[in-house]
Amino acid sequence: MSIDSEVGAALLAGWVSGAAVAFATSAIVLVWLSRNDGWRLRFARTTVRLPLAGVLIINGMMLGWTLVGLVLGAVYLWMDQPAFSVALAVMLSLGLGMWMTVRGRPGWAVLSTVVVALASFGGLLPFLVSL
Repeated sequence: MSIDSEVGAALLAGWVSGAAVAFATSAIVLVWLSRNDGWRLRFARTTVRLPLAGVLIINGMMLGWTLVGLVLGAVYLWMDQPAFSVALAVMLSLGLGMWMTVRGRPGWAVLSTVVVALASFGGLLPFLVSL
């Protein structure tokens, strides 16, 4: 591969991995919102309806996670495969540890998001780059 094709492959793999995380975490957040009575009551008192909030959440998640995917795709170019996945697992573990320090035991939504991000960015991204 030439340098341009390596850069393109890594960025495209990061973008696709970020989109996969965005779709999964959007579903996680929407299920969490629909099951949380406090948020349902907040939406009931405002003019914003839950489906409209869902559209905003999905768009925000798509922009945010694809940005993270593009950045991680660029980082992947500088690191070898085992080091990249290990560094990603360490960063996610540190983030989860900080969450637990501040907020206590994480719920199923936070744990699901961490697992999806690790699987997508730690497994799917390197796999797509290798194709």
